[in-house]
Amino acid sequence: MITTWLLSLVLLLWLIAAAAMDMRIRKVRNWMVLLGLASGATALFSGVQPFRVEPWDGLAGMLAAFAVLLPFYALRWMGAGDVKFAAVMGLWFGFSPYLLLIWIGGSLLAGLHGLVVLAWRGLQRSSYGALLQAWLPARLAVAFAMPAPHPTTTDGRRTIQRSIPYAGYMALAAIWVVIRTGPQSAS
Repeated sequence: MITTWLLSLVLLLWLIAAAAMDMRIRKVRNWMVLLGLASGATALFSGVQPFRVEPWDGLAGMLAAFAVLLPFYALRWMGAGDVKFAAVMGLWFGFSPYLLLIWIGGSLLAGLHGLVVLAWRGLQRSSYGALLQAWLPARLAVAFAMPAPHPTTTDGRRTIQRSIPYAGYMALAAIWVVIRTGPQSAS
């Protein structure tokens, strides 16, 4: 029982770190994804998985999450870190309603973020935009500042613009799931 609580705490700390990383730099580093993958695989194959996910169910959840989000990466609508992070969520939570809840929760939060950014950009174009921007704290104004239309690299290729931290929002939804459910005891 103590091992499941410990693994649940490891997951919670990893989710907090991943959310902070994605919110701050709009990227989930590969080492962070690998850390979540290694701890999730350890939990899954050790028999003390906090959410009672069976190994095949965890692998199915990982593959499903990866396969569902991969087309969005191919269309350049989301970053590779978001797809890999979702796959790790599938490994931890399995092919379960929890995974769907995390995906829907993350999507709703990301959609809300997108609406706020669109509203802010519209406000910046209005006559009230300059006045409001003068009254906002500088860090908040920078957070919603309009990026260049199409950022490019030195070789002229367009870069993927990562303005919405989708993995961070999935992590927030997963934190909520972990706190609400807690580790499940064996019956």
